[in-house]
Amino acid sequence: MTGAWGTLRTLLVLAWRTDRRAGLVLVAFLLTGAVGHGLVGVFLRELTDAATAGRPAPAALWALAAGGALAAGVALGRAELALMQELAERMGVAVQEEILTLTSGIPTIEHLERPACLDRLQTLREESLQLYFTVWALALVGEHVVQIGLGVALMAAVHPLLPLLLGGAALPSLLVRGRAARRLDAAAERTAETARLEQQLSETVTGAEPAKEVRLSGAAPALDGMAARRWEEVSAVRARAGIRAGLLTFAGSATFLAGYAGALGHTAWLAGQGAATAGDLVLVATVGVQFVTQASRLAFHAGSVAAGLRAAARLAWLRAYASSSPGLGGQNASFSPDRAGSRTHSPPERLTGGITLRQVSFTYPGTGRQVLHELDLHLPAGATVALVGAHGSGKTTLAKLLCALYRPDRGEIRADDVPLHVLAPQAWRRRVSAVFQDLARFELTAAETVGVGDLPRLDDRGAVAAALARAGATGLVEALPGGLATELGDTFARGHRLSGGQWQQLALARASMRRSPLLLVLDEPTASLDAPAESAVFARYAEAARRHPGAVTLLITHRFPTVRTADLIVVLDSGRIVQQGTHAGLVARPGPYADLYAIQRDAFTT
Repeated sequence: MTGAWGTLRTLLVLAWRTDRRAGLVLVAFLLTGAVGHGLVGVFLRELTDAATAGRPAPAALWALAAGGALAAGVALGRAELALMQELAERMGVAVQEEILTLTSGIPTIEHLERPACLDRLQTLREESLQLYFTVWALALVGEHVVQIGLGVALMAAVHPLLPLLLGGAALPSLLVRGRAARRLDAAAERTAETARLEQQLSETVTGAEPAKEVRLSGAAPALDGMAARRWEEVSAVRARAGIRAGLLTFAGSATFLAGYAGALGHTAWLAGQGAATAGDLVLVATVGVQFVTQASRLAFHAGSVAAGLRAAARLAWLRAYASSSPGLGGQNASFSPDRAGSRTHSPPERLTGGITLRQVSFTYPGTGRQVLHELDLHLPAGATVALVGAHGSGKTTLAKLLCALYRPDRGEIRADDVPLHVLAPQAWRRRVSAVFQDLARFELTAAETVGVGDLPRLDDRGAVAAALARAGATGLVEALPGGLATELGDTFARGHRLSGGQWQQLALARASMRRSPLLLVLDEPTASLDAPAESAVFARYAEAARRHPGAVTLLITHRFPTVRTADLIVVLDSGRIVQQGTHAGLVARPGPYADLYAIQRDAFTT
């Protein structure tokens, strides 16, 4: 819970920094409202006693005072609510930005593919609104405590037993409400994965990308039914938790009513004995109602604070996860969170030897299946290396390890003599360019879509034009209605629709923005192009690699006319390197490469 309290302290600081003047005004409103509620009971007691004693003038003054206190309480309550909402919205923007920044700033992408992490992130996003109001709920708890304290003092002045009757009834109700809140929170956590699946199914039915297959297959009703069943599962679990929580809350409210009835009965008995006045009875009735109301609100807002603390604990987990994310090496990489920002090693300016893998193994987090097995591989500087293998052989996984999107479980990756685990992730990433088969489609202008490949030169039209030329995409941009200023994508009204092959050409240009990457990864980025076009693209990059020998170009493709141009071909099978060499050497001897090449050659010949 220490982390949650630490996060709450951070939220308090954030609230203070959001608007100090508004925060002080809000505190003043809360304190004034708390005192005003207590004075209403006092004014009504004096009014009753003056009226029963036949003193109309004082009774009228006390009536005006009570009315003024009530009116001020209503006005202050509305002002508090408006001010809270405004500050919460402004503070919420900052909190939401932190969640997004932390999530996107983690060096690896494991947390985006592990179900347990995704469930926690989903719950955190859903509860982010609770974080915004935690501070204000805590302030309201303080207000209610002050109001209850004044009520206890006023009732104790009538008789010491009265606060005990109401206070004894309040304690079990508060405990019951806390238990009810925990039930609701546990139900939300249990259903997070199912809710995420329901959302994914719903987006599949309504999304533009899968629309063609969904319509042609007629799968929309079936998928919609699957989503509905998942939602029914989520709703059933949460509804049962809500019913139980409601029953618990009802039981807690019953204790309030019992305590209130007992306090009124005892005061009436005191009045009958001459130990209390009619005004005292009105005071107890008024303050008792306020006591019950404020205790109920205290329980509600205390539950909100508890829920906020649970959400804050998840935010604290995200902060800790982000701050302690290891570097780029495996288990034998010495890493501590304290040293994460102190790595002073830099990647070499250019590769002289190349990139070397030593006994590298990898298992996707949350699974027991090892994807890569003790790989020993040297990628020579200045070489174009092709990875070949069946689907699921580990090609893309190896590429992600080289790009530092994952950490090896065991083993080490070196750029020349520099182990990747001694580098700050950002330092290595700045020297890597890549295009993956599931490429990003940035719906920006054409210039920005390419320029984000090298953010310092985002607005450099000359650099963008050069990158387009290297990717063979100059003609594509020239054909756009607005050239480089054309907005891309079909999400927005002014966006220009592109084909899959055109998006791939722009992705290749984006990967060509960096001046001197040490590693260029092309993971089937031309799958939407025909074979001659793909061969031409790869030939261009292979020639560029030979002209600038201080880097490694890694190609992943299933088209062997392209593969044969590589300087080194590496054949993967079930996460193991089974062959490596040149095209001529590999086809000359029996093995997986020669078999795959023969199958594809015969298919093209036929």
